[in-house]
Amino acid sequence: MQTNIDSFDDLNEQGYLRTAAEQIVTSCGSPIDWGSSDTLPTSLGLAKSGSSQIYELDVDKICRLNNECSYSLSYLEASKATKLDVAFGITVTQMLSIIVEPISNSTIGETTTYNFKVTVKANLEPTEATLQGYIIDKEEISSISNTTSTDGIGNLSFQLLNSSNGTALIVVFARATIDDRLTAYQAYSFNHLSEETPFNQTYLNLSPLNNRLDITVENSSSTTIDECYAISFGHQSEPPLVSSNVYEIPELVDRSPIVLVITGHNDSMFFIEYCAYPIVPLSFGSNFDSSGQNTFVYTVNIEGTLYKLIITLGDASK
Repeated sequence: MQTNIDSFDDLNEQGYLRTAAEQIVTSCGSPIDWGSSDTLPTSLGLAKSGSSQIYELDVDKICRLNNECSYSLSYLEASKATKLDVAFGITVTQMLSIIVEPISNSTIGETTTYNFKVTVKANLEPTEATLQGYIIDKEEISSISNTTSTDGIGNLSFQLLNSSNGTALIVVFARATIDDRLTAYQAYSFNHLSEETPFNQTYLNLSPLNNRLDITVENSSSTTIDECYAISFGHQSEPPLVSSNVYEIPELVDRSPIVLVITGHNDSMFFIEYCAYPIVPLSFGSNFDSSGQNTFVYTVNIEGTLYKLIITLGDASK
């Protein structure tokens, strides 16, 4: 009899925790637009207000759970808003994993040719995908496209002018052929004919929220911003500057994350920094070291792109 009682307790706990996880994922919280400003939510819900889809999340609510956001929530603030007596964690990742690897480069005349290998997987399995790459250096932004084979491997080759030596960045988008909502990105910084490694430095704090990119310059006396680019799988643009170090993020009609790239100089050192909108991957909350945990996994939609959401809750008190 005691065994049966204990099993009912476990079922009841699982039901309670699953309901709590569903509440976080499917409700908008309160106020319903708490993601768009520095307002503290009184109830934590990640859903997009006015959406007709049950698992569509608000891009700005996800951003505010990332400590890179200027108005990020603390764990204490979010925990209070959940109204739960258990530890919790929220993880958001892209549905596709992308590995970008440099293979070779050669310099002939005034240009250098680079070859990169791109590996794309879905659920740890190789997948066929369309590749769209954007290359940014001190001179310009250019693009290149290709596809992967059935083993999930593709190649991107491009040329850079030798005169644009210094830090360069390649941003690769992959879109699975089975569903265009399975679109993800990966960025890779590299040196173009230079021994400098400024991509290990951070000169800016990039905070996207409510369709604006707010840039905080760490050392304003020696750091200048040159260009801002907004890129997605199928579009690229230069966002307008709406106020000092604040750019308007364009509403790109594309099922894709938006990657925001900033180029600039710190004294004579050229640098490139970037962030994504939404700010994913995301890991927020408790790490559950040496404690029980209950995991609930969802496929969610954020601005037309599919992501993997994991809600982790600690054991409820009996």
